Amino acid sequence: MMTRIARGLAGAALAMALAATTACGGGGDPDPIDPTAPTTEPTASPEPDSGDSIGTLYPGKGGGGQAAPARMPTAKVGEPRSGRMKVKNSSREPMNFAPPQTSDDDPEAGETTADLGTCTGTLAPDESCEMTVQHTAYQPGSYTGTLTVQTSQGETLTVPFSGEAVEDSPTETVSPSTETPLPTEPTPTDTPLPTEPTETETDIKTEP
Repeated sequence: MMTRIARGLAGAALAMALAATTACGGGGDPDPIDPTAPTTEPTASPEPDSGDSIGTLYPGKGGGGQAAPARMPTAKVGEPRSGRMKVKNSSREPMNFAPPQTSDDDPEAGETTADLGTCTGTLAPDESCEMTVQHTAYQPGSYTGTLTVQTSQGETLTVPFSGEAVEDSPTETVSPSTETPLPTEPTPTDTPLPTEPTETETDIKTEP
């Protein structure tokens, strides 16, 4: 039969073993996750802007395939400005495109060019691509022209376009002042007044 002293020693040893296990972290729960801690997520880098959207063409739909006349973005004189023309294959067959052609109504107002952009390959039915239209204005004011696109199915799409060019705002320069400074009046200086000679008393000679 275990004595009281033996039972006391056994209890003390059990308590020390439990304390050592707790200090070492054995069997303990993992640290809880702080819900307020900030989380970092990868951000996608923005794609380069190739110009504003100016309209959509629907080759294979019939009726010329154009939705509406294209409107070019406003640009400054001498600075090229691009627009993106979306092209959607509305037919049931794949198609290709010849390089687009442009014609300016007033060549002295500016020059418009176009290229295939992302429409260089075969466009499957219901798929879309984008052609690039660029205008460089020679003078301020409005301009108009025509964009022509031909498909491998023998269809020709003609789209009128228009835009506006503005002058570059001149930089304000500060010109030196041309005002002639007024002459300054001389400051009067106090001149000392002349002092009168002081009379000196002379001894009066007395006769003997």
